[in-house]
Amino acid sequence: MRGSACIASAADLRFGMPSIHPHLRALACAALLAGLAPAALAVDVPNRNPPVEDRAMREARVAVKEGAWERALALLQPYARAQPDDADAHNLLGYSLRKLQRFAESEAAYLRALALDPVHLGAHEYLGELMLLLGRRDRALHHLRELERLCGTGCEEYQELRRAIDAASAPAPAGAPRGRW
Repeated sequence: MRGSACIASAADLRFGMPSIHPHLRALACAALLAGLAPAALAVDVPNRNPPVEDRAMREARVAVKEGAWERALALLQPYARAQPDDADAHNLLGYSLRKLQRFAESEAAYLRALALDPVHLGAHEYLGELMLLLGRRDRALHHLRELERLCGTGCEEYQELRRAIDAASAPAPAGAPRGRW
């Protein structure tokens, strides 16, 4: 038996490859001789640990639910920079900024979310609510119409924005202070 055949036979036994193509057998033999066989035959196993960005997004959602706007902002700003095409991140960023009364930044974040995903229901709802805060009822109604077109009048986002518009349109009780809510 020739030397390469012996090596190939050893590789076949070592790696359990009796029916391997001759060219691949030669490559496996070369890798074995070079000490690279484990790397050459490594299996690509997906990372089971969640990426830092995913963890940041999950933690930001918890912060938003808790009303911890500054903490949510601290998590969402670097995440949105690292994942500039994540519409959900920009929507949550806009929501947190709105709760902190940073309205211009909030609007920019919502608009970015809608530029990435024009049918993002949450961004339409929240941008409509921001428009009410800014006294731009016509723009809030625009987003309400968009929600009706996208999901009908029965979806939660439509109903929430409808309630906010109705509440903003209701006459203030006598003696109540006027202004933005």
